[in-house]
Amino acid sequence: MYDLGKGVQECTRTSLLAALGPVGKRNLTELDVALTSDNVPAAFHEFNPWRVSLLQDTLVRDLRSNEIQGAPVIIRDFERGKHTGTYTRTDDVVELIEPLLDEVFKVNPCATVFLDGREFEAHIITSWLSHRTKYRQRVILLFYTFKYADGKAFAEAVEQEAPALNWRETVALTPVIFPDELPKLAKHFDLPDFEIGDLYAAGKLWIDSILEQSMRTVAIQIMMARVKPYQIDGCNDSTIKQAFNADCAAVNLAEYVKNDPHVREAYPHLKLSTGTRAYAFSSKLVHGERGYFTMSLLSGREISWETDERRFLREGYATPGNAAEIADWVISDRSEDDMAICQWRDHGINREVDFRYPPLDVIDASEG
Repeated sequence: MYDLGKGVQECTRTSLLAALGPVGKRNLTELDVALTSDNVPAAFHEFNPWRVSLLQDTLVRDLRSNEIQGAPVIIRDFERGKHTGTYTRTDDVVELIEPLLDEVFKVNPCATVFLDGREFEAHIITSWLSHRTKYRQRVILLFYTFKYADGKAFAEAVEQEAPALNWRETVALTPVIFPDELPKLAKHFDLPDFEIGDLYAAGKLWIDSILEQSMRTVAIQIMMARVKPYQIDGCNDSTIKQAFNADCAAVNLAEYVKNDPHVREAYPHLKLSTGTRAYAFSSKLVHGERGYFTMSLLSGREISWETDERRFLREGYATPGNAAEIADWVISDRSEDDMAICQWRDHGINREVDFRYPPLDVIDASEG
């Protein structure tokens, strides 16, 4: 990604087989999915194909599957904090999920793929998976709070898509909570949306509502920066304080999933998942300073990190081994970084790490 992949773009056949094939020798990977207008799952991180292809600058869901399949995959140049109109064409093409998964499991029958279904599309993908027995015990679907107010809403949405009758037993699911979604959940559950305790209560209600649906929930994924109170000493901005409170609540929710005796008794095999270094990258700006960025899911464009105290949240997400310290599973865009930290810890050595290292720098087109 971002010119760091040596000419290989993410969510492509080359990238997946590099990880799961005889060279990478791994058995776990994540793959992002977006639905086309005819509800066919396609391999895209963003919901807009602009960053990685020459397709129309529109939402994937506005395009039919036959319009996108086979389109060349590109890596756009990044210059002074902006993606540009110049690019390098890769050897890959845009692929639909089914033939891509089939090739993955042909090369590595032991692989497990975490299929990341964002926004409102996960219930459709759940139904799609339920009719494909070849993916059972091989694919885990991630979904989010963004459009699913609770477990009942998600299950009812799945039922509207004519799933296989046994979908609750056969489709492996991992619901995901972002801290910044907790205030919205609090309002949905008629709770105040500011204090840590209320935000925690909202997240707990959502998690419990998922578990009550008797679906095959194999993990709960909670994103967390693990910020510290001293990082906002002297701050009077309520928006920033709420963001920090939400992260603290998320850490408490992770503790609930991981160690609550009632959860452990009822769901002894439930895992705690998290993520790190997700679409974080940096670039030199106009005057030589360095900027840090993430991606817009809807446009594919870069988004600058906040420069106020909320930057500590971004830094926490981007620090190798940070959230991983308390999780069972970690989905990382830079997995080698996290694995290296875990190896040190396994040998009793706590290495000091920083969100900037290993570097997140892109190869800037202006430096070429």
